[in-house]
Amino acid sequence: MPPRGRCPSCCRPSERVHSRYQRTLSDLPWATFQVRLEVRVRKFVCSNSACHRQIFTERLPDIAQPWARRTLRLSHSLLAIGVALGGQAGSRLTPHLQRPTPPASVLRVVQSAPIPDMPELKAVGVDEWSWRRGHRYGTIFVNLETHRAIDLLPDRSSDSVAQWLAQHPGITVVSRDRSDLYANGITQGAPRAVQVVDRFHLVANLREALEAVFLTHREALKQAAAATAQVMTESVAAVPVTERTQGHRRRPQQWTKRLEQQQQHRHDARVAMYDAICRLHQDGATVAAIARRLKISRTTVYRQLRRGTPPPPKTCTRRSSDRVLAPYIPYLIERWRGGNVSGQQLFREIQAQGYPYSSSTVRRFIASLRRASEAGRPPELEQSPFTRPQGPSARAVSFVVVTRPEKRSRLAQLYLEQLCQIDSTIAHLYELALSFLTMVRERRGEDLAAWRTQVAQSGIDPLVRFAASLQDDLAAIEAGLTLPWSNGVTEGQVNRLKLLKRQAYGRAHVALLRQRMVQEL
Repeated sequence: MPPRGRCPSCCRPSERVHSRYQRTLSDLPWATFQVRLEVRVRKFVCSNSACHRQIFTERLPDIAQPWARRTLRLSHSLLAIGVALGGQAGSRLTPHLQRPTPPASVLRVVQSAPIPDMPELKAVGVDEWSWRRGHRYGTIFVNLETHRAIDLLPDRSSDSVAQWLAQHPGITVVSRDRSDLYANGITQGAPRAVQVVDRFHLVANLREALEAVFLTHREALKQAAAATAQVMTESVAAVPVTERTQGHRRRPQQWTKRLEQQQQHRHDARVAMYDAICRLHQDGATVAAIARRLKISRTTVYRQLRRGTPPPPKTCTRRSSDRVLAPYIPYLIERWRGGNVSGQQLFREIQAQGYPYSSSTVRRFIASLRRASEAGRPPELEQSPFTRPQGPSARAVSFVVVTRPEKRSRLAQLYLEQLCQIDSTIAHLYELALSFLTMVRERRGEDLAAWRTQVAQSGIDPLVRFAASLQDDLAAIEAGLTLPWSNGVTEGQVNRLKLLKRQAYGRAHVALLRQRMVQEL
């Protein structure tokens, strides 16, 4: 023990001991035993007559904070538990560590912890996070070099983003989505910083444009599915129609009729909505007025007006059997090929193998195999939307197009080839989409101008509108297609923030969320 103490106010040392008292500190457990330290601490008389503190207590900087009732290492352990698990879950863990602590105490440790010093920032990512989805949003900043969250803002506005960036003048790169709000805030707060549009959002916008094109080419999608099924039928031994397919014809089930009626009712409602939008637009009503009158969003009005034709009927496919039957499908197909078996018999067989679900799912799957057999198609083709008669949805085809070729399934690639052979417009669309995806993946931003010229000459309206929308943010988009920075790290931190919000059942305030996000443990 040092012979002198140092006054915390004037920092002058003193050897005059005034008195002694005992402090009791909780410490980390030893094995299965709780540990408490009893420390005898001295009080000194300050030797500086001008100091307002006449008597001061000896400090223990390596053991505990002033007035604390637990040691530093126990506080650090509780801090790690609170940051990782929160109050309730952390409190449930502490009894197993021989140190029961109530949830409020765990949260107080987290809230009172000092904020780590912010390093010198050069490249940051900014994105929104939702307090309540669709109603209230905040802003998150992430250091793109260290991949760590550095700050949370309780609101989403250009002014708050500009103010935060102005406090960090060393930032040279800011990654963001295509939001005008953040673009304006970055321009105000860091005018010299390079703005980088995230490549993921560019691909997402391209996929939406592709889906809009495919929605107007439903017949081509069906024809491509039929052609793909034909090619697969020729390459796989076709199942002959034998007597085992006879005698199994059943009347349509009631749920099938109800499903068809519901589909037709929803389709009629969509067509009526489309007609109402077109009629009001022809009468001179604005988009906002149409949205208010029909009680829909303006985005829906714009989408329907761009369509040009009434919406086609949607095919509702119940493919839950693909998930629950996936481990048993090879066995079911093999048994179906083997002889005259019923759905109930196959249900009992796979139930003995551990199948835990109902027999209706098995019967529906066997019915699809029977229909495929009657049509002369291999039963395996019923498992894929690319070979079913109704064909895949426009959304599914758009996702296939933006998927890397090496990650596509053989059936998806074959479907794309058949689709491009059937429709020359889609073939040209596929070439343009592939060129844009190559620019994104290989960061060839210098080719963007030539690509936009080709799109303008193509005459494919949804793609032309997508290319025209790039003009408003052209510099940031070219930077995103050239520089290595991406907002993917920021999106990952937003997902982490969602997890922390759910752990707190949505009741955590921004100060607590900020502590749990930025603490470095």
